[in-house]
Amino acid sequence: MLVAVAVLGTFQTILAADLSPGPENDAEAACTEIKTSLHALADSEHNESLALALSGGGNSTAIVEARLSVLLDRTQDLRVALKHARESPDAGDPMVDQCTRMGFRALVISEKLTSDVESVLFGGDDSFAEAPALRPGAPVSRPAPPP
Repeated sequence: MLVAVAVLGTFQTILAADLSPGPENDAEAACTEIKTSLHALADSEHNESLALALSGGGNSTAIVEARLSVLLDRTQDLRVALKHARESPDAGDPMVDQCTRMGFRALVISEKLTSDVESVLFGGDDSFAEAPALRPGAPVSRPAPPP
């Protein structure tokens, strides 16, 4: 009889664990959402760079514009993932904080890239500013002032 009570207690513990909130509510899920968005953004940036390379020399820019649209969508997806992470109950978790910082760095670089591509496609200043430093405390390169 004691064994049956122990087994029943074990099953209740297992069932209680199965009913607990799933991974969609924990720090790992928040980081996974950010990382998934980062991978999609990186793929989109890669596709944009290929389109830019293919359109060099005066070829059609239609593919560049199409890839830019996708890149802007992936950038927005990352913004949404970062918002979810900031608003989650686990926002103060060190792992979520690290993932969020990584996501914001990538977002800044991606926005710089899209801005530069838009300048090339739609006119504007032909000079390109350098992306911000990725390491905290690293000096930021500044373009030389015009002569």
